[in-house]
Parts: sequence; C-alpha cells; structure tokens
Amino acid sequence: MPQFTQVNERMLAVTLAGEAVYTKRGSMVCYTGKVLFERSFLTGGNVQELGMRAVTGEGLVMMKSHGAGTVHYAHLGQFVTIVALDNEMLYAESESLLAFDSRLQAGTMFIGNQGLQQMVRGAVSGQGLFTTTVQGRGELALLSDGPAIALQVTPERPVCVDPDAYVGHKGNLSSSFVTDVNWKTFIGQTSGETYQVRFSGQGTVYIQASER
Repeated sequence: MPQFTQVNERMLAVTLAGEAVYTKRGSMVCYTGKVLFERSFLTGGNVQELGMRAVTGEGLVMMKSHGAGTVHYAHLGQFVTIVALDNEMLYAESESLLAFDSRLQAGTMFIGNQGLQQMVRGAVSGQGLFTTTVQGRGELALLSDGPAIALQVTPERPVCVDPDAYVGHKGNLSSSFVTDVNWKTFIGQTSGETYQVRFSGQGTVYIQASER
C-alpha cells in the first residue's frame, strides 16, 4: 500500500512500491525513483451531474502518480493533515483534498441547494449542489490554512462550525443549517457569525484556524 509520511506540517511524502496515488494537480515538489505522472479526471454520475459539477467546481481533476519511488507533495504552503479511513467515507470540498490512496474511491455526492456544500461556500452563494467524497480503507491528506483541528462529535455533544472554517468530516454525522438572526443582524450590528453548520451523530469534523 502507498505509505503516507508527514515530512513537516506543510509537506507530504508518499512512498510507492508499484501502487498509485491521486493528488492535486501541480502539487508535486520532487521525487526519487521511477514514478510516472498522468492527468486523471475522477468523477461519476450522469450527464446532468457532470454539468452541475462543472458549474460548482466539484469535478476532481487530479494527477495520478504510479511506480516505485518517493514523491513529495505540497500546495501553496498550506498545512497538511493525514487522515486514515477504515471503511469510512470522508466529505470535503475538492480544494481541500491534496492526495488519496488509490485503494480509496472518490466520488461526488448530490446534496441539494440547502446542503452542506452551499453552507460551506456561503449561505446565499447559490452554489453547492455537490460535495466531494472519498471512501474505503486507506489514507488521504487534507489541506488547511493553519494546522487542521479534529473535533469529535458524539450524540451527546453536537458541534457547530463556522462554514468558512470547515475543512471536512467523516463518520455517521448529519448536518443542518443554523442561523443566528436577531434584531442586531437587521441593523448592521451582527457579529459575523450568523450562519453555522451543526453536526450531530458520531464522527469527526476537521476545521482550520482561519476563515476563508
């Protein structure tokens, strides 16, 4: 299996021994050994979904690295977090996905106008019909502004997240749109925390110490 190693907080190394790894285009920094690189467009679904993904930007155009050697990856100096999946599904925006093991399956899930992706991108943006999913058993790497923080969600302890701080989530979680609209909002005295995403169930939510 590909071996994911955290070189430092901003760089990922993946060692290949005949396997493959999918990564963000342009993220390869250097490599040793005999590794081949090719463009790969990962998607699924019908023609209508293909068109909608093109509009929302959730189509995964990635680079496939395969062969024998070690490849270093980074992207714009962002922080890297390695996440292991054990027959689980992780949800994230495609821009937050740096790399994933070829044993994992990537897809795009329709979630509708009131779904999580719309909240993440801005409650009134009109975008966000799809979110990227990665599932199976293997490793992946997420990008974030600053070190990603893993928040544990339990049935007794739901978590509310600022949409701009959201990176991804996994586990048996459900999400809902929470508003904090009061008289201050209407007279321009809002704190800026009017919209949140509430996660409940059992799982993990990854957030960043930044509001994009």
